[in-house]
Amino acid sequence: MAGIPALGPRRSTSPHSGTPRTSGTLDLSTLEQQCYSFLTQGLAPSTRRSYASAQAQFISFCTQLGQLHPSGSPCPADEWTLCLFATFLAARIQHSSIKVYLSGIRALHIEQGFPDPLANCLRLQRVVRGIKRSQGSSSSSRLPITDDLMLVIWRSLDLRLPDHLMFWAACSLGYFGFLRASEFTVPSLASFSPSTHLGVQDIAVDSPSAPSCMRVKIKASKTDPFRKGAFIHIGLGRPPLCAVHSVMSYLTCRGDIPGPLFLLQNGQPLSRSLLTDWLRLILASANIPGNFSSHSFRIGAATVAARNGVPDHLIQALGRWSSSAYQLYIRTPSESLAALSTKLA
Repeated sequence: MAGIPALGPRRSTSPHSGTPRTSGTLDLSTLEQQCYSFLTQGLAPSTRRSYASAQAQFISFCTQLGQLHPSGSPCPADEWTLCLFATFLAARIQHSSIKVYLSGIRALHIEQGFPDPLANCLRLQRVVRGIKRSQGSSSSSRLPITDDLMLVIWRSLDLRLPDHLMFWAACSLGYFGFLRASEFTVPSLASFSPSTHLGVQDIAVDSPSAPSCMRVKIKASKTDPFRKGAFIHIGLGRPPLCAVHSVMSYLTCRGDIPGPLFLLQNGQPLSRSLLTDWLRLILASANIPGNFSSHSFRIGAATVAARNGVPDHLIQALGRWSSSAYQLYIRTPSESLAALSTKLA
């Protein structure tokens, strides 16, 4: 990226400065290029994109403060500069995003061979904590798509229309599969990758004529940086809430042409933004207020599972959570909490 120095060790500290680029049978230039490639691949592509934006803003900020070093890099940055940058960001973004920006600055230091600039920064920690206190908690918590709201979506669609059939299959798979939006949507046709995104070949059933179980291969996910992949298994639901039936009905209409699993009639894939916009339009038309997003299906699945008495360890397994983070996804209705008062009387 323009303005960001190339990856690699600082030249002034390189043990090979002033030496030939080959030593014996070793080609140091090739070795360094491979090393830089591994250094880059140490972060997921989505993380690198997020960090690149943060790094560009930090370089611009340091440029305005006159804090760039002769090399043109803001690294190494002192703690007070980081405190000022966090304060600068506080007027624009939430404290949780500021922490991501600071992680991007840490990554920039690591890439250029400098120590972690966030280590033992007690003032910076207090500044970020102060920003969190001053901003308060966000009231825009995403709401769950429960089984009741799934029925609202179903009633709003005309499944004789191919695009509606596709949308219902995507909603059903996202809900019953506890899927993250990135696991069943594609940003654009140009960005589709068979090695990463969901395709027809990733869906399998136990019986083509009378399926009772569907297996879905998730090739990449947020918590699977090394692309080991995972299989999820979905059984029959209670129609119309049944991912097996809805997905198989859609595939009969779609056919087996290559490309993203969920395709519109115009050939474009179902993107996260389209999924969210369509979902919000349906719920708004039904006079259901609230902050719903593509992630609401995963939240809703965890919420309904907990409500219906599914044990915690199974909820964790269904959502492929590696920690107790799944508990943050469970939304308990206020009336359920109020009803507990009778247990105290």
